[in-house]
Amino acid sequence: MSFYFAGEIDFAVSYFRASMMSFYGLRLAYALEGISNYITWKYMMEAVLEDKRLKEFIDKYISKPPAIDAQDLVEWRKCVAKVRSIILEGVGNHIISNIHSNETPYAMWKALKELFQNISDQRKLALKDKLRKMKMKGRP
Repeated sequence: MSFYFAGEIDFAVSYFRASMMSFYGLRLAYALEGISNYITWKYMMEAVLEDKRLKEFIDKYISKPPAIDAQDLVEWRKCVAKVRSIILEGVGNHIISNIHSNETPYAMWKALKELFQNISDQRKLALKDKLRKMKMKGRP
């Protein structure tokens, strides 16, 4: 039986992420940590997936090809696995639990959008309202 300390696990996760990022040729500056960097992370991730010709897997649901066409099925599985890996490697450890059960990249992307995009929009509206109120106070 082996015992691991939290630092060893964090190191192992970091090492795994770094090796996967270099495997896919990615150099992400930072992982998605939450609402504070969601918009920037989203644009960066979209650019990475577009460069890898995989962006369509987050834009819409791409159904599994019929088992009859074995070559297309293998290619589809390979692409889905790549996109899922790229997304999982690009998010903070605390976010993985929110998306790991989604089987398709589209479902993962949608879950992240529901978690952070709507909050970002609400935050923008709240900040605009706050700015408007500040301007109103400054008027004589």
